[in-house]
Order: sequence, then C-alpha cells, then structure tokens
Amino acid sequence: MKGNSKELLKWVDYNSSLSKPVDEAITYDHNTHGRYEERVCQVYDDLYQIENNWKNVKRIIKVTSTTLSHGKCTTEVHRYISSLEVDAKTFLHIIRSHWKIENALHYVKDVSFEEDMCRTRTGQIPFMQTMMRSLAINFINLNKFTNIKQARKLFAWNPEKLFSLVSKL
Repeated sequence: MKGNSKELLKWVDYNSSLSKPVDEAITYDHNTHGRYEERVCQVYDDLYQIENNWKNVKRIIKVTSTTLSHGKCTTEVHRYISSLEVDAKTFLHIIRSHWKIENALHYVKDVSFEEDMCRTRTGQIPFMQTMMRSLAINFINLNKFTNIKQARKLFAWNPEKLFSLVSKL
C-alpha cells in the first residue's frame, strides 16, 4: 500500500493494532556486501469497519524489514491487503517475488532508459512512453541480448538490424 490511500492506510493500521496476528513468518538474508536483513511478516484476519469498496479483503499483511548495512540500522514497515487466505510464509514469498520483478524492471528502466529523468507528466504521453520502454526491454530480452545499452546502441547505429529482427516476429 502506498500513502496515496490515506483512509485505507489508517484502516489497516487501526485493524492491525487491535488484534494479534493469526500467523507470522520471519526470514533472514545476508549478502556478501555486509548487509543483513530481517523480515517479519504478520497476517491479520480481524477486519473491523471495512469499507464497502474493499469487501473482498480477507487479510491484512504487515511486513517489517530491519536492515543492518555498514553499521547503520533502518526499519521499514510495508502494509498490504489481500483477498487470499494463505499463511505468512506464502505471503512473504509472493511479496518478495513481486519486488524482485519490480526492482529489476525499475532498475533497467531508470538506468538504461533514464525514466526518472523524464519530465512528461500530463496526458497520454507518460503512459505511451512507459509502454514503449517496456516494449523495447521485452524486445531486447526476447532477442537474447544481455546488455541493454549495447543493444540500444546497435539499433541506433544500425536500424536495419532492428527492422530485420522485428520482421522475424
């Protein structure tokens, strides 16, 4: 959940503060760069005063991530709602899988296509630009390029190569 739905966020915080979790799972990660992370996933099924437009919600999920990196400790709390009725370990797996994909795609779009630098904010243009970037990334991956920057340069300097690959689709 993002902060743009303040009422829903307030409702989730209220409900999770009133009851104990029905399930909990903890994972620990350590990477070679000296970063340690603990994730605690708590699942709640007490849904007090839920709004009508959220009638399919069956669970509230709260994931607290505590990270120790280079001597600095940070804690973040992420909240989710779901219509699934699964255990905390499964929710953790689903959430981690989603973020792996999200982070990988965002990194490619931001680093290779400088998406965050784009100042277009109104009308259909931002949507179309995002679609074109996604199409380009999928096309590059489909054709087994391992370096997006090199593929973009190749196509920019040699459009015939691009058209040749597109015509094979």
